[in-house]
Order: sequence, then structure tokens, then C-alpha cells
Amino acid sequence: MSDLIVLGDGTVNPYHTTEHYLRRVLVGDRESVRNRLIAAMERLGYDILDDEESVVRGRRQARGWGTAYSSADVLDYPMTLMVKLKPQGEHATRATFDYVVKHPSLSKGEKEILTREAEAISALATVRAIDKICSACGTESTDDSRFCRRCGAKMIVESNELELLRMSAEIRAGYTSVVSTFIASLAGFGVTGGALIWMVATGAFVKGIGTLVVIGLLLNFLSLLFVGFGWNRVSRSLSRPKSTDELGAEPASPLLFPADSKPPTPVGSVTERTTNLLSVDHDPGKTGEFPN
Repeated sequence: MSDLIVLGDGTVNPYHTTEHYLRRVLVGDRESVRNRLIAAMERLGYDILDDEESVVRGRRQARGWGTAYSSADVLDYPMTLMVKLKPQGEHATRATFDYVVKHPSLSKGEKEILTREAEAISALATVRAIDKICSACGTESTDDSRFCRRCGAKMIVESNELELLRMSAEIRAGYTSVVSTFIASLAGFGVTGGALIWMVATGAFVKGIGTLVVIGLLLNFLSLLFVGFGWNRVSRSLSRPKSTDELGAEPASPLLFPADSKPPTPVGSVTERTTNLLSVDHDPGKTGEFPN
């Protein structure tokens, strides 16, 4: 893959959407790259809307706090991803990732998270997503099924790119919460401190000082709330989520032959039989040799 990344930012429109795009060069022809990109986007929760020869468009709905447009994680907001494919020689295809996010304004860190997601999709599209041997029962798969047909275990190869993307998004959201906490705490400290200084300097409780104290306490409460959000984000980034893709079937026991039966004897080769005849049979009556 090339290191060429092109970024573009759109202005805020009445629908509060922000654009972000970049380019990557993937190995393979356009048809194979398109199929692998579709599988990678589906693993990240995108619903494929358009599946044309040179354009793949997917949409992902809002999740978590993003449904109320109050999440610190940019991946929680509803977004549309359009990937345009263009051949770059016989064994290379250029993929242009065009994001449209329903977000008023993307910061530099949030754009980096979208770039990491595009890199994760590119990484998933360059490796084989389906394993041929089931890790639970050892059954070999003869097709591209995502689950073992015998025990139901998941046969999708896990990629470190997904875990890195998840941790980066959670840490970025925690960082946003911590910055908001600092600003709210600083404002609360300034308001409360100013009110106390005024009370001490004048020596009397004038009208409006109580309101300033209440506002300061409210801002301090918001700072505690943001600290809790940051703590939760950091805790989630350090914990590994449980996989829910596996079926509930128990692993199948290995096949065993009955006690009164034996496995079939393998058929020897013609060379082995000829060698046995020449090296084992020494009967003079059969070989025509005269005894000494």
C-alpha cells in the first residue's frame, strides 16, 4: 500500500455534515479488491447500499451517545462511506475513501480516527478473512463460511487493526472529555473564586453573589461529570470486549472408532510390494535356486 493520503474538509451545511477523504493503493485487481472491501466494511458495521463495479457505498447508523449527538467518539455518529476504485496497473487498485459524517465540525484528532478506520478497512482487505481450519474442533472448511459447519465456532481471523482502531477511538474520546473537564473546572474555579474575593473585599453579601456561587457549583458538577465520562472511556479502552459472533453450540468431540472395529489398512504402493517380494521370499522351490 502506498503512503499517499489526501485530506479534504467540507464546510458546515444545514444538515451539519462534515466531509473527510483519503486515498490508498491496494494490491489486486478491481474486482477482488471490491469484494474484499465489502467484507471488511461489513465487519465494521456498515450496511452496503451500492455495489457497483467501481463504487462501494456503505452507511452506518448512530450508536451509543451518538444517537443524541452528544458522544465524544466520532465513530458513534451516523456516517456514510463511499469507496471509489480505479485500476493502478495490472495488480494494483487505488481506493479513495470519502467520509460524510453528521457532525458539526471534526477536530484534527477526530479526522485521525477516521483515517485509522480507513487504514483498518484497507488492512482487512489485504488479508484473508476466513480461516480454513476450525480452532475448536479442527474441521477443515471447504467454502468461505464464517462459522464452522460442525461445531458453530467463528472462523474469522481476528485482526489487530480492529483492536487498535477501537482503543484509539476510546482514548481520543477520553481525551476530549478530559479537556472539557479542564475548561469547566477552570471556569468554575474562576467564577467561585471571583465571588469569594468580592465578598471578602466588600465585607457584605450583595445581591447576585449567591447566583454566582450557584453557577460555580454547577460548573464544578459538570467537571465531575466529564471526569466520569473520561474515566469510563479509558476503562473501556483497556478492557477487551466479549465476542458475540460465535454460535452457542458446544465444540464437537473428535471422531473415535468403535472398540470392535479397526481403521482400514492403507493400500501399499506397487514399488513397496515389489521390494517386499524381492527381499522376503527366499524359497528355493519358488525362485528356482539349487540348494548348496
